[in-house]
This record gives sequence, structure tokens and C-alpha cells, in this order.
Amino acid sequence: MTALVRPPRLRAGATVGVAAISGPPNPARLEIGLGRLRSLGFVVREAPNLRSVAGLFAGSDAERAAGYRELLTDPAVEAILFARGGCGAARVLARLDAGEIAANPKPHLGGSDLTALFALFARIPAVAFYGPMVAVEMAEPEELDWMRVLAGEVPGAHEFAPSDVLSPGRGAGPVVGGCLSLVASLCGTPEALDGSGRLLFWEDIGEENYRLDRMLTQLERSGTFERLQGMIIGSVVSRDRTEPADDTRGYLRARFRGAPFPVAFGFPAGHGRGLRTLPLHVPAMLDLEASPASLTFPEPAVI
Repeated sequence: MTALVRPPRLRAGATVGVAAISGPPNPARLEIGLGRLRSLGFVVREAPNLRSVAGLFAGSDAERAAGYRELLTDPAVEAILFARGGCGAARVLARLDAGEIAANPKPHLGGSDLTALFALFARIPAVAFYGPMVAVEMAEPEELDWMRVLAGEVPGAHEFAPSDVLSPGRGAGPVVGGCLSLVASLCGTPEALDGSGRLLFWEDIGEENYRLDRMLTQLERSGTFERLQGMIIGSVVSRDRTEPADDTRGYLRARFRGAPFPVAFGFPAGHGRGLRTLPLHVPAMLDLEASPASLTFPEPAVI
């Protein structure tokens, strides 16, 4: 088995790069997020395309890939944070080299559309962090945990309420996944996620139950659930919040009743405010037989 590439821990006062490989960030929220990083003592290095707008994207495919690679290969940049999600990350994957990413290990922090990039990290394998983005969650006035996790703190255990256990059992393995719609869209591509021996995390926003069911069926039919060790479901918010959370919980409970792997609902990561930073591709233990049921990480995600 190929050894996991772990990045160096983020130190106080480090130079952090801010990349945009998806949609263009809101200018006002970007400035708030950048200002917050500087107030925390970080030196900020902006990707050349950070303020570009090309329709749905923060510049052309070539510009977004080049902007990211400039930060990746710059030895002065110690971590890469992403401005926002949206769409477009999958379009730049063909312009990136997994070997170059592995040769320049540094913490990467983002969510939503960055699921596509992090699926490439899963193939290396290399650690990535699913969490807040500069012009989204970091633009809100709330305390976040990303600095502690990237600095080497072992992620704290999460305890699931009995009602959040959708299928009992125990499983262990590296955590893969991200935004469900992105995970499903990667089926049939070189970056399709392999669930064998792994814990699959997913979350989403703006998807009604019938669409969740369609995407989960696609993953099941494509073989993603084969030899899966467990499933961790994060925040799930329907389109315009038209479906109550209890309806979604009920659908998921029915969907995974009798699943051959443990399934838990309600891990606090994904879209929204005050959510946790989740290390991807590192080992974790999902124990839904114990009381309380929990997800635990045995060690830091960085070195």
C-alpha cells in the first residue's frame, strides 16, 4: 500500500496561498476573509486569477490551473486555502499532475466543489482538509477550528445521538468523500472514488430527497459502496429548506436500514456555519455499537 503523504503542520505567521479553481468569489466577502487571515497573523499570497471573472468561473481553465500551481510550487507558500466552491474544479484536473502535488506537500483547505480536487488527492494518497473557505465561512464572524486541525491538533471525537445511527456496526479506514453531488459526478472518471476499505463521508445543500436518492443509487450501482467500511453523513440541507430535516432523516433511515456497513447521520461538517474541519484520507474509526456511538481519529493529519 502506498504511504499517505502528510503535509507539514501549519505554523503561526505562515504564508498562506489563496486559490480559486472554481467560481469567482464575492469581492466584498473575499476582502473580509483575506482581512481575517491577516488579522490572525498570516501572510497572504493571492493566486493571479483570484479576482478574475469568466462567466461561472474565476478565469479560464488554464488560468485557474496555473494560478493554483503557482501557489503549489512556491516554497514560500506553506498552505493553500480556497476562496469558494461553486463549479469548475473538475475541469482543471486534466491540467494537474498528481506527482507534482505529492512532491509539494502542504495543507489544502476547502469544501463543496473542491471535492473534485480532493478526489485526486485520494488517488495519491495525500491528506486534504474539508472545511471552511476564505470568501464563504471565513467571512462570517464566528470561531472555526481549521487552524487547530491544520496545526496538528488531533480532531476531537464526535459522538452520535442514538437517533443518528441509521445502521449499526463498526468500521475503520481512511475517510474519503465530500459534497455528494460532486462525488456522484466523478463516477466514470479517473478520479472516481474507491470506497473499498474506506469510510465514505458525504454532505450536500440544495438537494431534495429524490435527488439524494438518485445520486446515492448512482454510487451504489457504480460499485462505490462495495467493501465500504462505513458511511458518515454530514450536513444535509434541502433546496430552500423546503423539506424538513426530519423528512430527510426519515428518508435516509429507510434507505440505509439493513446496510452491510455502519451508517451515521449528523456529523457537523459540510455547508453551513460553525461546522468542523474534516481531514480526508487519514485513518478513522466509526463505532456505532458503542455507547455513545462515535467517530474518532487516532492521530494528527499533519507531521
